[in-house]
Amino acid sequence: MLSPKLKDMFAVAKELPAAPQVLSELAELLQDINTETEAISALLRQDAPLAAAILRAANSPYYGSGGVGDVDGAINRVGFREVHRLVGYAATGLLAERALIFYGIDPEMLREHMIATAFACELLAERTAFNPRHAYTAGLLRPVGMLVLDRMARRALAESDIFHLERDSDYATWEGRVMEIRNAAVATVVMAEWRFSRDVIEAVRGHLLTPGAAVPTLPAAVLHLAAGVTEQLGLGLPGETGYWVPTPEKLQLAALKPEDLERALAETREKMDQIRLAYSTS
Repeated sequence: MLSPKLKDMFAVAKELPAAPQVLSELAELLQDINTETEAISALLRQDAPLAAAILRAANSPYYGSGGVGDVDGAINRVGFREVHRLVGYAATGLLAERALIFYGIDPEMLREHMIATAFACELLAERTAFNPRHAYTAGLLRPVGMLVLDRMARRALAESDIFHLERDSDYATWEGRVMEIRNAAVATVVMAEWRFSRDVIEAVRGHLLTPGAAVPTLPAAVLHLAAGVTEQLGLGLPGETGYWVPTPEKLQLAALKPEDLERALAETREKMDQIRLAYSTS
């Protein structure tokens, strides 16, 4: 049994790339319409790996292929409104660079899942009171608890403890058996430590909509339904099959309609196809 303590979770979270913390600070800067480009550039330059990842992303086929030599150029290429997505895209590459062995998730699966859920959550949030930029962040960083627990499991558990769908019906059952804590709870405390906005933390904390686990909120319901869109695209995670049934109650909680889900599904599929096409023809 892993039984992680808060201090241990924080210690492991510090080993993750700094990109999520920078994304949190960026969101605060972008809230202020008077923020200068230089302030954004200065923030993004603080972390060398993230700055390098931003340059790679800005020079990728998805954003126009080549010609960008520094962070200022990257911001100018994508524009003020798109910079949050650019940084999120770059952050995903850093966070999903290694497999989550104990969860049975390979890097490509994790990367596509994070990006698709971010897009879907942002699109759904546009129809609600949930800040779309915050929704994008919540969708992108939903698996942070898994990243932390997987690193802890590598140090304390045996190979026989790895999640197997044939033995453990889902991640919740498996985490309860071998870790005594759910990944959403870990993500919540880590993201609070990183000072993400309240609605982002609320979304991640309650997005499984498990009865009695947390008070259901609109952001949590939006993230829950976004994860369902991702699963419909074939980009769900192996231990979460069947979690995301879009019942009338969930739609009502999220203040959404079935046609909103259909729209988000079509637009997220289009965005993911654009990303894949850009890289397949590069």
